[in-house]
Amino acid sequence: TGPIYGFYSYPFNERAESHIVIQTRTVFDNLDALAAKFKGIAQGTAKPVDVAGRASAVWGQPWLSKYLAWKWRARA
Repeated sequence: TGPIYGFYSYPFNERAESHIVIQTRTVFDNLDALAAKFKGIAQGTAKPVDVAGRASAVWGQPWLSKYLAWKWRARA
C-alpha cells in the first residue's frame, strides 16, 4: 500500500479501553508527531522506515471472535 513512515502508540489499557478508544487516542496522543511527519512527507524530506528483511502479511478486518477473546484475556 506504500511506504511506512512511522509507528505510533501510547500506553493504552487493553483492559479498560475498547479498540475504538485505542485507535482514536493513538492518533490524538500523537498529533504533533504526525503533523511533523506529514509535513516532512509533503516536503520530500521524510525517510520511509526500512522494512527490508521483515516478514510481511496481508492485513484484514479482525474477527469479532478474536476481539472478544482478546478482551476476555485482558480482563482475566
